[in-house]
Amino acid sequence: MKEYTKRVILLTFILLLTIMTVVIALRINSKRLNELNSTSNIKDYLTEINYDDISNHVVEVPNIVIYVSNSSNQDSINFEKLFIKVIKKYNLENEIIYVNINNTNIIDPFYQDAPQLLFYKDSSISDIIVCSVLDSEKEIIKVLKERGIIND
Repeated sequence: MKEYTKRVILLTFILLLTIMTVVIALRINSKRLNELNSTSNIKDYLTEINYDDISNHVVEVPNIVIYVSNSSNQDSINFEKLFIKVIKKYNLENEIIYVNINNTNIIDPFYQDAPQLLFYKDSSISDIIVCSVLDSEKEIIKVLKERGIIND
């Protein structure tokens, strides 16, 4: 075999190996990003329940606040950065639960938007706050104080 042919074969092999490596790396990264988007940082601070368990939970605890999150939604991510600080400051871990609606088929219109806070009183929704309009910790605190969640 000529030297030129050997070099072409070697370069072709290196090119194919490089393309395969890039494709594999992209698939691994895509899988990692999907896993990151399927969980929310708020899970370390609030109790998470499944969407299917909401009605049972509301029957057990008729006066509850449910935070609806979508871990792949940028509005939810931005709100949670502020909300986590409020949760820690006022020890709200037992006052609020959350539902992550990412990759969930939602039937109930109250749970289709995220981020939002749903306030239950006597097992029925008494108020809904769209959280994407709350731009500061002070606004979050004000909303929670007005509804009796924070008592100062």
